[in-house]
Amino acid sequence: MKYIKSKIKGNAIFWTILMSLCSLVLMLGIVRIIEIFSGHIADYLTLLLFAVMLFSALSILKSTRYIIIKGDKLTYYSLFRPFGKTLYFSDYIGKIIVQDVNATGRFDVIYLIDKENKTAFKISGIHYREFEAIIRAIPLRIMDFKPTIKEDWKLSLTGKITIKEGSNDEIAEKKRDRFMTAIQIAAVIGMSLMVLGYLLRWLLG
Repeated sequence: MKYIKSKIKGNAIFWTILMSLCSLVLMLGIVRIIEIFSGHIADYLTLLLFAVMLFSALSILKSTRYIIIKGDKLTYYSLFRPFGKTLYFSDYIGKIIVQDVNATGRFDVIYLIDKENKTAFKISGIHYREFEAIIRAIPLRIMDFKPTIKEDWKLSLTGKITIKEGSNDEIAEKKRDRFMTAIQIAAVIGMSLMVLGYLLRWLLG
């Protein structure tokens, strides 16, 4: 019987703490914006920006989980599931491995596929030191699937898509590869501009 406890990377712990603080600050910021809301376009844009940033922070927190795999089941714990939740592999037909991207680069992600051929549970490789061992410990077959750009967006926003094995060709895969490279560049530029903005605000008072 396979048994494994996930080992979360140190930087994942750091980001979890940072995103928790950011989420709190953003929620307080949204409340403050609503309190002083005047109906100007700047208020709408600021509120939208804060909402997008809060969604991103909560998404990171949701995907950071402590995982225990034992035989035919997986139990995970997170800030949203402090008392844990258990999944049984008999409820799934397979797993897919796709690539995700952020400002630091690309990383693999596992999705468990339920009996309706839908993605049902996500494990991000960026959080774990022994991700390959986690892949091997999940007793489900790896399904042949490569998402399109549209499916990538849907996975990023909702985590839910219906998959069809062997559905995408080589041309679609090359387009997706270029798209992910563009997203990574945009993420790096966005983070750089955000840091630069904070530095300028701090320096100029």
